[in-house]
Amino acid sequence: MKKLSWIVATAGLIASGAYLFVYIYRWEWHRALLVGILFVATLVGLCTALVLRRVTALADRSPAGDDGPSGALARLRAAPVETKPFPWLRPDALDRTHIFIPVLLGGGFVVSGIAWAIERVAGSSARSGVEQQLATDLEGIAFPTTPLVPTDAELLASGDDFAHDSALRMLLGPAASGAQR
Repeated sequence: MKKLSWIVATAGLIASGAYLFVYIYRWEWHRALLVGILFVATLVGLCTALVLRRVTALADRSPAGDDGPSGALARLRAAPVETKPFPWLRPDALDRTHIFIPVLLGGGFVVSGIAWAIERVAGSSARSGVEQQLATDLEGIAFPTTPLVPTDAELLASGDDFAHDSALRMLLGPAASGAQR
């Protein structure tokens, strides 16, 4: 029965993977998404079953009725005990120089903050002068303040001054034709 379940799951994985590529090739995205989810679910199920099978095999292989600890367990128990982290924060060590590293890190943080503030002040003070100089430099190539082409209303209000220009009449469309009549 176990072999049959492995064969069915593997066949389902291969079939869903094949259909995933078929649906992507045909640009059928909804079907591809559904088959892709089925593919991932089957793959996760197969991987989980494989891991559980290996863990069960390891558990069956280990000696179950041994009275004494194994060699590795004995070595672990004989190993020295781990020290507490941050020894400079213990009350008896505060008068020593162990506190040097946290103070150095805090000082670096403060210096970085001061440098950031100086950069912001320098950037804001230089910005107004730079913008003024840039505006002066770009004055020669700036767009004119008046429009280059008159609006329809301006042309119609001016009368028949544009009647001789057929291209302008075609550009203005029916409004220019109506004004000419």
